[in-house]
Amino acid sequence: MKNKEQTDILIKKFLNRQCTVDEINILMQAFGQPQNEEALKAAILNYFEAATEAETEIKPDAEAAVQEVHYNLINQIRKDTAVSKSRYGLMWSKVAAAAAILIFISAGVYFYLKKDAIKPLPNQMAAKQLQNDVLPGSNKAVLTLGNGKKIELNDVKNGIIARQNGTATIKTKSGQLINKIERGDKLADDLKVSYNTITTARGGQYQVILPDGSKVWLNAASSLKYPTAFRGAERNVELTGEAYFEVAKNAAMPFYVKSAGQTVKVLGTHFNINAYEDERVIKTTLLEGSIQIAYQQAKALIKPGETARITLGLANKITVDEDLDTGDAVAWKDGYFQFNHSDIQTVMRQISRWYDVTVIYKGTISSKDFGGAIQRNLSLSQVLHILEKSQLHFIINGKEVVVMQ
Repeated sequence: MKNKEQTDILIKKFLNRQCTVDEINILMQAFGQPQNEEALKAAILNYFEAATEAETEIKPDAEAAVQEVHYNLINQIRKDTAVSKSRYGLMWSKVAAAAAILIFISAGVYFYLKKDAIKPLPNQMAAKQLQNDVLPGSNKAVLTLGNGKKIELNDVKNGIIARQNGTATIKTKSGQLINKIERGDKLADDLKVSYNTITTARGGQYQVILPDGSKVWLNAASSLKYPTAFRGAERNVELTGEAYFEVAKNAAMPFYVKSAGQTVKVLGTHFNINAYEDERVIKTTLLEGSIQIAYQQAKALIKPGETARITLGLANKITVDEDLDTGDAVAWKDGYFQFNHSDIQTVMRQISRWYDVTVIYKGTISSKDFGGAIQRNLSLSQVLHILEKSQLHFIINGKEVVVMQ
């Protein structure tokens, strides 16, 4: 690295979301080369060491967190190095999304390094938290076949777990369920099509590859009903909860997703639907392609970077938000909780589904906005420890979390 001082300045600006497009390009050019990775790590360490003031030693937990920052930043820079200069707008959107994640991870590092960064819990409370800690969710789901048979995916071996009407259902070790037609591209007309349902409990997630090659990521407390083969003029599935879709293109057979009263029509695209029963608003965010949303008598055409919102109980109304950071909607798929001006109730609903806990609010909780991202692979106490920067306190009591001012 020719100019270490300049690099340190740009890293600091990047982590504080102050870089211009030109400065991001300089970083990408510099760190797009593998030989510069150690310089990047050193610059990040310098940034955090400067923030700690009195601290002179990086603690082991902090070192691990810095490694996480280093890993994510390197990967984001490598991805965006391939983006041409004529696409600066897209490049900035992607890098800004990565920066938002890094900022919040940085806050976690800061908590480890700076002793007075947050108000510590009383010793009795802290000890109780550690004793009753809850592990994060994982790849687990139940598959219900067309004949009603239920298969606990965690309890069966990898490989073919079911055969139905010319379609094989295959479980992989990486948390995927693949549905593959065994009798060629087309099924005989006399073969009956049955419907499978894959369901994730609270604390679970899973990926499904449908018979047409479409990919679906299911979040916690969600389910997807789909046919063992797509036949006729349409491809239809039903969703409860949240899922991210990458739909295989087939102009002759549109793909429909029904969820909570809305219908999404696509030909081939990437989008996320959040339609939990305990959320008042259904949110559909488009990343690529185009989709049409129908709700009662209302319809809306959604373009990339837009989110359609339907407020349950409000008749014939679809609101479209433009120019959004789509990374917020799909952060869960990439292993993060992503918050953007979210209140504590919204934050805790996500946490309760992923860690399978019940949330209880004690006393009056003042209104606070949360922004940023937290890794979903942390234990519950680690996540709550980060949230305590907001001056809220939490107690873990078995499968309950008490929130108090």
